[in-house]
Amino acid sequence: MSCRRRWVVGLAACCLALAVRINAPLADDAPQAAQPAETASSQIGRSIFVVNDVDGKSGDAPAQRIAVNDDIVFEEDITTGDDAKAVLEFRDGSTFEIGPDAAVRVDSFIFNPAESTSHKAIQVTRGVFRYVSGYVASDQDTKIATPSGQMGIRGSVAAGAVDPSVPDFVYLGEGSATFTNSAGSTTLQPGNSIAVPSATTPPMAPDVMPAPVAAQALQAIDKRLPPRTALANRPAADDAWLKRAGAADLVSASEQQRVAAAASTARPLPAPTRPGGLAGELGLLAEGNRVGLFNGRQTTRTPEQTAFLARAAHDNPNAPAMMRRFTAEAHTMHSAAATAGTAFVIRGVGHAAPSADVMRRVTAASVHANPAAAGLINRHATESYRGADRGELNRSAKPADVRQPAGRAPNTRQQNEFERRQPGAGAPYVHPQNDFERRQPGAGMPQQRQQKALPPPKAPPPKTPGKQPPKKKGEEQNQR
Repeated sequence: MSCRRRWVVGLAACCLALAVRINAPLADDAPQAAQPAETASSQIGRSIFVVNDVDGKSGDAPAQRIAVNDDIVFEEDITTGDDAKAVLEFRDGSTFEIGPDAAVRVDSFIFNPAESTSHKAIQVTRGVFRYVSGYVASDQDTKIATPSGQMGIRGSVAAGAVDPSVPDFVYLGEGSATFTNSAGSTTLQPGNSIAVPSATTPPMAPDVMPAPVAAQALQAIDKRLPPRTALANRPAADDAWLKRAGAADLVSASEQQRVAAAASTARPLPAPTRPGGLAGELGLLAEGNRVGLFNGRQTTRTPEQTAFLARAAHDNPNAPAMMRRFTAEAHTMHSAAATAGTAFVIRGVGHAAPSADVMRRVTAASVHANPAAAGLINRHATESYRGADRGELNRSAKPADVRQPAGRAPNTRQQNEFERRQPGAGAPYVHPQNDFERRQPGAGMPQQRQQKALPPPKAPPPKTPGKQPPKKKGEEQNQR
């Protein structure tokens, strides 16, 4: 990491540590939380893939070259050269890919896995991009702003292209999203895409977007972005980076928001000064915009638009199949990123958690938000937690000991876990009466199983001396 980047990160770390000390929560483990506060920094992520010239500029400081595993800090302007590409990995395990001649900035980043909160805002003024969410939180959303509006995404895969010579194009591969600008809004579902000419043009309905236009745009985006292997083969973060990221994750969401608001400069991201190179690869998008196909106010198609659609469908018969393939790939990408992002976050917290109790809280919140990954979450929590009390990490609350009442028979069956949680669990086990027993006299007696008393046996009749009972015919024959 360059000296300038180290200085920025260190200064922000000191400010955040002081702020957390002043506003420390009055919780049971507040003293234990001091360690994450002191080691937290302004880092919001790191670079995991860099090809050619990728620069970062913070505030008024001169731009510096970004290398693999460099920190990405709050409100840093990131630009790429003509043949450059990069992948940014945020602390929540989500990724943001950018292609050549791109300009982006992360305007906001709030993440706390113990509170199951993840919010971020990214601004793109030019270039192609793809966002893939990572760690699953109960309260999460991502906003991607372009010159024509803002796309609010929840847990998904989204891609887009921004170039001054064509309308902004956005695509949703997984999850749900809403695109909003000053003229209206529209909702996107997996597989939907729209083109928006300007911030004052109402967004079009996704079902109006022709498949040939969307397929051509997605092919151009995929061609310009880093290869898919960049995510699958991302470099592992070292222990020091994981500990700093985990410490920042444990700072409360409200404190992160307060510190970010105090550090925000609210300066605009520089607008592109020259035409982009996408127009030549997005001929159908440019032609559709020329005939006015992407205006949300339009309700009927003109003859020129109808002719354009017929020609595009004839020249691109495989476009619907290509769109289905892109959506299937987005689903696979999302599943893999959720697994990798979950492991990334839990490992980071494991390196920084001040106690087994804090680690258990993060684990419980993670499982609650993503029950399907419970086994993965618990495994990484056990493997990564480094505290001295790690032996208590898997300890669960035990029920109170049930003492045996005086006079109770030693062979009486012990109560199971379910019975111990019931009202009156301290009483001896009582066998429930069956239907026959409930119909007997005295069936309301609660302490013992009811047994019907047997009548005393009848005494045999007295024998009369000197008189024998008459013998039966069979007995006489036997005597003979």
